Amino acid sequence: MSPEAMTAEFDLVVAQIGDHLGNHGALPGRLDRVRTVGVFHDAFIANLFGMHAVSTGQEALLQVVPRELYGAESMPEGEPFGLPLPEMARRRPMLEWLARECAAGVAHAEHYAERLRAACDGPVAVIPLAYVAPSLPPPPPLWPAGLTVAVLGHANENKRVDQVMLAIAASPLLRHRVHLRVIGPAEPHHRASFERLAGQLGMRTPEITGWVSDDEFVRRMRDVDVVCCLRNPVLEGASASVVTALASARPVLVTDHGCYAELPRDAALFCRPEAEALDVMRHLESFLTDPTCGMAIGERGRTVACARHAPEAYADALLPLLQAVVADAPRRQAREKLTELLGGFGLARGDPAVRRASAAVDSLGLSPEKVAAARRKGF
Repeated sequence: MSPEAMTAEFDLVVAQIGDHLGNHGALPGRLDRVRTVGVFHDAFIANLFGMHAVSTGQEALLQVVPRELYGAESMPEGEPFGLPLPEMARRRPMLEWLARECAAGVAHAEHYAERLRAACDGPVAVIPLAYVAPSLPPPPPLWPAGLTVAVLGHANENKRVDQVMLAIAASPLLRHRVHLRVIGPAEPHHRASFERLAGQLGMRTPEITGWVSDDEFVRRMRDVDVVCCLRNPVLEGASASVVTALASARPVLVTDHGCYAELPRDAALFCRPEAEALDVMRHLESFLTDPTCGMAIGERGRTVACARHAPEAYADALLPLLQAVVADAPRRQAREKLTELLGGFGLARGDPAVRRASAAVDSLGLSPEKVAAARRKGF
């Protein structure tokens, strides 16, 4: 459908926005023409922005838009758009690029909600990710011989597999009793990195399954005792891997920042961002010595996953936001018309006079009766 057809047929469009061109590449260029509630699954969408600019032949945007959003100091002259992930996440995450085109927004956690509120021209709600985790077998009985620790998903840099390896190798208790399994794919250079690190540490190379089917995933989880969901930097708004791990009733290790820090403190095992290896070692040694506490945390994690991330809870939180945006449509349209009119007199959108006029419209406080009357008049 064209943006014009969508605007004519629907009061709102709910857009699922994430950092992947293949999944979300049709959104840029449409959001500013359709009244949209943007559900931002990722706090970092720089990959989507970069690939969109390249794929549409608009490479010049790579220099213009970051400076427009974050100031000239965010991207010195001659610096390439792409930087190492931690630096990109800090200096130009690009969330604001699409947030400014939305009539309202949804964040899955508080850690990026303020940035979304600052950029978005309407209300922003924090609603935990709706995700029904696959049905997994219960945790296995704990055998004194050792533990199987799993990392879920692509074994990229921010999954911190190297930190788990350091934790295992540094502990005499863990070194010969923990088997590390990555259930997911790894690029050849990541595999080579793990092999090289294992050789340096004198430990067994982690098992990497490669991509697995749903049925194979269930089979690979049967003997898993603990799941590691470390992330640094945090690029996502929420993690389906964490929900899956929590729902499995196994103890889950997370890095204590971003959306992971917002989990209930008794539902996961937290690791400090700058001391992940040390804290992973401490948690695994404690679990191996006395599994009772870890198993209780796993059970609480399962309860949290089933309630906090239920689709019903998501719908109950989303519907009032949609209703508020629809009710506010007359005021928003009046503000847009006024901005357009003042633009015709040569005043830029950021001009103080335009901001004052927009603030005056925002302060009108339309009642439901005025909203209905405005709709009858064609707003």
